[in-house]
Amino acid sequence: MSRRHEKAAARAFEAAQAAERARRLWRMTWWHRVWGIAAALLGAAAVTATAVLLASVPGALEDVRAYHAARPCPSPVAPAADCLRTVPATVRGRTIQERQRNPRYTLFLDGPRGVPAELEMDGPDPLLSKLHKGDTVTLTRWRGYTTAVSEGGVTQRSADTPDGEPEARTALALALLAVGLFGMYAGAVAARHASRHAREGLPVRIESLGIATFWAAVAALPAVMVGDHTGPVGVVVSWLALLLLILLIVLRVERKSRGRHSRPYVRARRNRA
Repeated sequence: MSRRHEKAAARAFEAAQAAERARRLWRMTWWHRVWGIAAALLGAAAVTATAVLLASVPGALEDVRAYHAARPCPSPVAPAADCLRTVPATVRGRTIQERQRNPRYTLFLDGPRGVPAELEMDGPDPLLSKLHKGDTVTLTRWRGYTTAVSEGGVTQRSADTPDGEPEARTALALALLAVGLFGMYAGAVAARHASRHAREGLPVRIESLGIATFWAAVAALPAVMVGDHTGPVGVVVSWLALLLLILLIVLRVERKSRGRHSRPYVRARRNRA
């Protein structure tokens, strides 16, 4: 092959490589733009859900107060009476699974309309472990909740009460808030600078904020435990304290990783000449 042909072949090869790099860059640019827009939209939906949940907390608190103020219904019971009703039911069976994580205490019931087919209890004692198939029990109901089971003068509370709902809604709202804000920020950054991120990768700051967001969502779990004793305000305060600690740790780790050899981007891509 002549020298002229070799040069022509080399130029054609380089042109093919350049065209392939351009196609790859175009695909990555669109990928960052698409997932960025999707993340931003999902983040906005999570923030909206946060607002809806927080708006429902006062009503949940009112339900808890009304439940604790409720008294047994007189006889006869008025249809709209907001009191504790008693309903007979028959035991179909029970499940008691004692384990460290996710223990299960379930009572299976038959009865008139409104009686739940399954009722989660707060433990095996003092009544659940003594019940057998065919036993007749008396259920205590309030609004849509079945709050207790009685038999032979022994009463046991169920897990179906409004207690804890305000705190659980608050904790879930805070977790969604963290995820939503991160999704909106990361998505906006990815979509707005899609071509640059296609060449160089996402900034390390996105990775750090993603880690912080994960732990911020996890922090809602201990926060709701604090809320069991302090209410929704305690959930918010404890979560904010944990969030501050998480951010300090993440920022400290990020600062330590900076230096002459630190990575400005998660995945650096270099286009070969």
